Amino acid sequence: MSNSFSADFPEIWAKEQQEIFYKENVAMQVADTSFKSEMSFWDTLNRPYRSANAVQSYTRGTAITINDKTDTQEQLSVNKQFADGFYVDDFDKIQSRYDLIAAYARDGWEYLSNIVDSDVLGEYVNAASTVDDGDIGWTAGNGIALSTTNVLKTISAAKKSLRKLNISATDLFGVISPEFEDILIQYGAGRDTTMWDNANQKGAVMNFYGFDLYVSNQTSGTAVLTMATVPTATNTVVINWVTFTAVTSIGTAAWNFLIGTADATRANLAGLINDPTTTSSTQVALSTEDAKVFANQITATNDNTADTLTVIAKWVGTLTVSETLAAAADIWTAVNQVQHNLFGKRWATTLVMQSDARPQVKQVPDKLGVNILNGVLYWVKTFADGAKKLVDVHIKSSTF
Repeated sequence: MSNSFSADFPEIWAKEQQEIFYKENVAMQVADTSFKSEMSFWDTLNRPYRSANAVQSYTRGTAITINDKTDTQEQLSVNKQFADGFYVDDFDKIQSRYDLIAAYARDGWEYLSNIVDSDVLGEYVNAASTVDDGDIGWTAGNGIALSTTNVLKTISAAKKSLRKLNISATDLFGVISPEFEDILIQYGAGRDTTMWDNANQKGAVMNFYGFDLYVSNQTSGTAVLTMATVPTATNTVVINWVTFTAVTSIGTAAWNFLIGTADATRANLAGLINDPTTTSSTQVALSTEDAKVFANQITATNDNTADTLTVIAKWVGTLTVSETLAAAADIWTAVNQVQHNLFGKRWATTLVMQSDARPQVKQVPDKLGVNILNGVLYWVKTFADGAKKLVDVHIKSSTF
């Protein structure tokens, strides 16, 4: 005989739901948002730039050659738009212990802000200068295997790149990954440095060599896959948490891509990455949640001449890749797995926010409840003068 008192045991509910950990945004600290008031309802911003002067030697009494001048137009059109929405029934609101509207609205605001932030950091592609392994004395074109012995050279090379383009060394910033920050902390340990002087000014975590440094989990990543040989069925390519599987018959399993020639196979994989919500004769769509992330975050470019597939990922921090391809030479090239840390001068990139993330409660006519909708309308552009103010620092992410 045994007692059974479990029906008497009370259950306790926490006062608050579990905490969600959001990525920190830095766009507002480094981008130029000064056009917001002027762009309150227009959809296009024009910023022309002048042609260069051609200084000439002069001989007294002779005519000076008159140079033609040309202004070139650059435009920013506001057309990036993302939204988030959810429904809360009145009865759920009454009976729930938690403020469902407030909690999920906060999540939506954070994620929409993350998208804007990742677009600003993704402007590394327009930087006029790059710093890679060759700029610190090793192999040009390779990512830097960052360490305490070369981190100073790396940041110094970024400043030199700006100086050589006549960019003044004021209002400098760097958006670095947690891995980059870790190396800097190790470098500074035990040294008499001023790395953390004025660390809280403008939200920066530290000031180093004139750069206000911000740490972000939203740095962009790139990786290059060599695939010159037709893969075997069930060979896989892994990008972050998603495993893509090569198949000879497309089937129904999510993430399948069809094997053809080597060029066709790479093209099919690129097609699935770039259009992850579509199922066709060459691919099976990703799951709904994975497709949402890939659609806003990751793109791929196939190169039949080089036999490569290049993947570009925003918002990821460090891009993680692997493969199980049959040919030994078909691999993700380690030196081309790059984390893009962005250095430069503040306000180099223009960010026009015509509609900030702001939750709105909308009544639903035929339901006892409300929709909570949120959206952003914006555009990000680095104009020609801003490009000279940015440096793309290539860090070899496979070493982390």
